[in-house]
Amino acid sequence: MTPEKLVHAQTVEALFVRAFENRLTPACREALKRAGLDLDQKLERSYTLDQWKDFLRTAAAHVYGGVPAEAAYYSLGERFMDAWFGTFLGKALLGVAKLAGPRRVLLRAGHGFRAGNTFSEVRVVERGPQSMELWINEVLADQPTFAAGLLARAVELAGGWRVVAIPEGFDGTSCTLHIRWSEVPAVATLNESATAGAQAAAPRPRA
Repeated sequence: MTPEKLVHAQTVEALFVRAFENRLTPACREALKRAGLDLDQKLERSYTLDQWKDFLRTAAAHVYGGVPAEAAYYSLGERFMDAWFGTFLGKALLGVAKLAGPRRVLLRAGHGFRAGNTFSEVRVVERGPQSMELWINEVLADQPTFAAGLLARAVELAGGWRVVAIPEGFDGTSCTLHIRWSEVPAVATLNESATAGAQAAAPRPRA
């Protein structure tokens, strides 16, 4: 008997509690409740993968209404990653990620995915100094761009620059992602402290 695919509560909390905070409309919250996520109650210990995908569909429709699905899911992935690194576990891992750099973060991507669910498998192939190929058995969403946005943002947070994450061969469940990045040039490093305040005040553009 195949074990049920479960998504842990901290995964749901990262996106739907931390990332969106109190910004979801009453209509969206009601739709999530019908799908099995009551944000007015304590979260369950876990949710099924099908429930999680329903939650993402609801967020994509309500938060990114009118935006192409690929872009909406990419942005959801970015938001999830930002919020995940804001959790208790994520804060500890963020410091490690910055020291390790993009390459090591991607090499350990499987551990990161499995921290949030019971079923993820990741295979990594290095294609160059700043280029990797990741096969994921389950992209966690209707669109592979969710995983692309998630991983691209993780690479950025680990110090990558001009990150590109391209999904290929999506079969409705699994997908191969081609990820490449550049090292931050010296001029950007020198300007980083001067622009940090402005970047914090102006959030990243969202789809």
